[in-house]
Amino acid sequence: MTIPMNSEEFNELWDYVEERRPGIEAALRANLPLAPAHVETKFNDALEYALFPGGKRFRPVLTLLGAELAGGNAEEMLPAAAAVEFIHTSSLIFDDLPCMDNASERRKKPSLHEEFGEGLAVLVGLGLLNASYPLVFVNHAGSPEKAIQAHGEIVECIGAGGMVGGQSVDLALVNGDDITFGGDLTDGESIRNLKTSALMRLALRTGAILAGATYIELAALSRFAELLGDAYQLSDDLIDLEEDEEIFSEQQKTLAIEKGENAARAKLQSTIDEAKRVLVDNFASSRARTVLVQLTDYLAERNA
Repeated sequence: MTIPMNSEEFNELWDYVEERRPGIEAALRANLPLAPAHVETKFNDALEYALFPGGKRFRPVLTLLGAELAGGNAEEMLPAAAAVEFIHTSSLIFDDLPCMDNASERRKKPSLHEEFGEGLAVLVGLGLLNASYPLVFVNHAGSPEKAIQAHGEIVECIGAGGMVGGQSVDLALVNGDDITFGGDLTDGESIRNLKTSALMRLALRTGAILAGATYIELAALSRFAELLGDAYQLSDDLIDLEEDEEIFSEQQKTLAIEKGENAARAKLQSTIDEAKRVLVDNFASSRARTVLVQLTDYLAERNA
């Protein structure tokens, strides 16, 4: 089954992003882990540089959408959405470090460590991670069990089965280490994608958990997040195809390199179709579902 794109392309998606962006930006500002004013360092300047401007804010948008799918109020989830963006930004900071990917640019400007030094970049990343944990409790004092479950999602996302494990795979690839993923190349793609899928899962499930989602709804969101993460990685691989051919060894090829662009695009489309099926089969028609369907389709269309 192929679910067709909305005839208006991605209008609902971009309208939703623009509608929610001011609230997300305000929540980020309100919860910044600022150093005390009397401490004369560049920490706060580096923090500002890392977070603003911050792209499309897709991860916190996913948190709000996950909440709305489960019948929650998006406005109440803004602190939790800020937590997700803090974690996402920290992952970019750590990913760019000289000891990791050694990236000199991020979002068309010097990466944080290039602008402020490696030590301060590490401290900003740690500060953002530390600030994320309590934000899932804001607005949810009356339902501590949900907040505790959301807190557990953060721990799981950051840990060895998520960001830390995914970053270790990235590091091994950058170092040219021989890695045996096991299974076929598609299994390897999913393992290489641990970090991206973990962040997608965190973003979607955090809002849904705080909104009181059922076990079945959360399981569906986990599957959707995995597929969305795989689609995002495949899309990235297609965008970076020429560069990746120069970087990866024979044992570390992406699906796009190993099977060719057409096969990778076919895999991307089948992944997107399955992701949309998960949404349609498990959630009633709503604006949130429409936006998520359009976001999934957008991954097939984007070129940057």
